[in-house]
Amino acid sequence: MKQNKWMKDMTFKEKIDYIWDYYKIHMIVGTVVLILVISFINSAINSKDYVFDFSMLGTTINLDKQSSFEYIVTKELLGTNPGKKQALVEFYMLSKGNNGKLQLDPPSTQKLMVKIAAGEVSVMALDRDYFEIFAKQGVFTNLDNVKELNLNNLKTEKLGSTDKISAGTYGIDIGSSNKYLDAIGYDYKDKIIAIVSNTKNKDLAIKFMKWLLNIK
Repeated sequence: MKQNKWMKDMTFKEKIDYIWDYYKIHMIVGTVVLILVISFINSAINSKDYVFDFSMLGTTINLDKQSSFEYIVTKELLGTNPGKKQALVEFYMLSKGNNGKLQLDPPSTQKLMVKIAAGEVSVMALDRDYFEIFAKQGVFTNLDNVKELNLNNLKTEKLGSTDKISAGTYGIDIGSSNKYLDAIGYDYKDKIIAIVSNTKNKDLAIKFMKWLLNIK
C-alpha cells in the first residue's frame, strides 16, 4: 500500500484504524490466499492440524525454547496423544518506530490482522497500547460472558461501550510472575492477555487461559 503524504501525520492508532476500516478487504483477499497456500504446503509437509494459536507481541523471547513451550501447551490442551492436532505459539517482534514507541512492522501487522480476521488466532498477549487498539475494534471477547473463567482476585482490563463493543472486561493482566512465560524468556510484564472473539476453538482458548494463569 502506497502511503499518502497525509498519512505520515497520523498517529499509529489512526493508521491502524484507517487500514482496518478501509483496506481490510484488500488485505484479506491478497494475503489470505498466500497464507492458505503456505498453510496447505506446510500441512502437506508436516501433517499438522493447528487447532489453537497463542500469539505474543513483545521484544524478547527464547526461540530455542518456543518449540518446547508449544509441546507443553499441546499436551495440556489436547492430551498426550493429539494425533495430527497441535497448538501453535507465535511471537511477533516489536521494535521502536520513528516516534520512539514500540510497534510491529507493516508485514507483521498485516499477517496478524489477516489471521485474526480468519479466526486463526485464539489468545493474544500484548501491551496496553495494542490491547486498546484491537479491543476497541471488537477483536477480543467480553470475559464477563465467559462463565468458565473466575475473574475474582485477578487484575482485569475493562473498557467502556463504543459503537463496536459493549462495556465489560476484555483482558487480564498477566502479572509479574509466570513460570511458563519465564521459561521461554518472554517479556510479559505489563502485558495483557485476551481471548480473540472469533476464534474457532473458544473452549481451548478458555482452557489455556485457566492453565496459564492458574485460574481455579
